[in-house]
Amino acid sequence: MTLQTVHTLRLAFGVWAAIAVSYGMAWQLSFITPLFATIFLLFPAWIGWRMAVQLIGRLSFSVLLGLLISEFLLDFPLICIMVYGLLFFFIYYHDTPLAPPFAAMFMTIGITIVPIMGLAGYGLPQFIALALVVNFVLGLVFAWIFHNIMPNTLAKQVPQAQAPKKPAPPAIPPREERIKQALTSTIVALTAVVIFFSFNLIAYAFAMIQVCFMVGAPSAKASADALKDTALSCCIGGLAIIVVFNLLVAVPTFPFLLAVTLLCTLFFSKQMFAGTAMSKTYISGLTTFLVLLGTSTTVEKVASINFYLRIGQILFAGLFAIGGLLLVGYLLDPDRRRILSLSFKRPR
Repeated sequence: MTLQTVHTLRLAFGVWAAIAVSYGMAWQLSFITPLFATIFLLFPAWIGWRMAVQLIGRLSFSVLLGLLISEFLLDFPLICIMVYGLLFFFIYYHDTPLAPPFAAMFMTIGITIVPIMGLAGYGLPQFIALALVVNFVLGLVFAWIFHNIMPNTLAKQVPQAQAPKKPAPPAIPPREERIKQALTSTIVALTAVVIFFSFNLIAYAFAMIQVCFMVGAPSAKASADALKDTALSCCIGGLAIIVVFNLLVAVPTFPFLLAVTLLCTLFFSKQMFAGTAMSKTYISGLTTFLVLLGTSTTVEKVASINFYLRIGQILFAGLFAIGGLLLVGYLLDPDRRRILSLSFKRPR
């Protein structure tokens, strides 16, 4: 058995087990557990409980901040905007290669999803916050179990002529550049949050989250690439869920759900560890599939409607992020403004 096969089977059966248990027991927002399990099963080895506890603490702290914003600041827009600005700047400034994995994503989820749910009704933010933390912990548990059940030592060890060199530590941009990048990302993300909160766009909160993720790499090219990859992965996951949803309509039984999802996780896992140019796209495709599976099976909706709505929100988020980064980058770059203004001056 090769190491690639171990990674493929571990991810497929780990995610499938998370689906089987969470959908079978059906606790609150149980479909989120396989999503978190997927994130930590993608790592070539278990991250360790020390790092896991740090991530749990980071997510818990972020949802606590979200609860405080929802409870005390939503009625004071100016103060709320200033607090969001400080939080976004902190997240983007500290989002470096040396930061814990997915730390920025978990922080962003907590401070945005929880407060916007407060606009939908009393008690909903507390419910969402608790469900996020519980499902996050359960996702970590599934990842830990399958990293131990199917460790890398199951793979046949190939002797090497020499030990591999230790990779060089990732480069961190200078402080001034990090401040400029964080400020650019903060302005665009803050604008999106203000718009969505002001118009009470709770049903489209996914687009707001996507904007906050896409502006994490503050360049229009990076956001354009993220838009292309996310849209393509959404199409892959969306087409898969349309097929699966119609099969489940024809055979609405739990054993059949488990059989179909096992085939899907095996397919996605094989593509994700194939080492091709499309492998990263299939990672997002699997997460899209899991989200749409949960939202399509827990409510009486047609899966294709969720799919088209998700595509539309991704396109909006990408265009918003690209346009916002271009505009803010121009406003924050005096040299670029000076060159543009000189080009429009008429010669005397």
